[in-house]
Amino acid sequence: MPKKPQPLQFPNPVNSNQSLDAEHTIYVAGTGGGKTSAVKHLDLIPKGAQVVFFDPYKNYAEDKFKGQMVQATSSRLTFVRALVSARKRGDTFKLAYVPESGANSEELEFFSAVVWSVGNGHAPALHVVIEELASCAETSAKLKGRAGELLRGGRQYGLVIHTVFQKGQEVPKTVTDQSAVWWIGAVNSAADAEWLSIRRGINVNRIIGLKSAKVNKKTINKPIAEYLLVRDGIGNIEHAAFNCRTGAKLSLNYR
Repeated sequence: MPKKPQPLQFPNPVNSNQSLDAEHTIYVAGTGGGKTSAVKHLDLIPKGAQVVFFDPYKNYAEDKFKGQMVQATSSRLTFVRALVSARKRGDTFKLAYVPESGANSEELEFFSAVVWSVGNGHAPALHVVIEELASCAETSAKLKGRAGELLRGGRQYGLVIHTVFQKGQEVPKTVTDQSAVWWIGAVNSAADAEWLSIRRGINVNRIIGLKSAKVNKKTINKPIAEYLLVRDGIGNIEHAAFNCRTGAKLSLNYR
């Protein structure tokens, strides 16, 4: 019987910097709620940032992200070389890993191990976007491996993790416990709204009342998504809307 290939070994991040702020961000909304558009258009990721994507459904690959083309690859070797090289150069870049076998825990662990290895608390921040997290995590308890390490220890090495999913109940507690910023769009059910209400101390009716881009496209022919942006601190909640096609931020009087 042929031997199973050994997993690649990557170095640990360097230059722990405890002074860095906690900026991990969650994007949660139902289908058509605008979560991926929020990643693309809102300012939660700066325009000139270094960004790497776990992109199983090609939501970013070979397209522009904040004015810069996203280079994409499904080759593990090419991805490692490209990310290490880009971090060494120190310039802004946008790079996507499109896993050949789709969104699963093994592909996410590979991606996370590579990203973890290029963390550097004295280098420019590296923003890490993980799409379809719930499809990759096999538990709603603790997220193990390097994927969990990104959330628990990434801050001190300049890694800012952005996770995108539909239901908070389906993702590991590590993700929700370690994320300081929550972008909340329209969800699919009252149960989803209730969960978010309890976790973030928001009146459930504020969440239930959010209009999705999908609904607004049908009713007013504009893909406008309403959202709540919740940061640490009591009452630190922004209620706003934006056009998912253009990125234009709008007042709640858009109707």
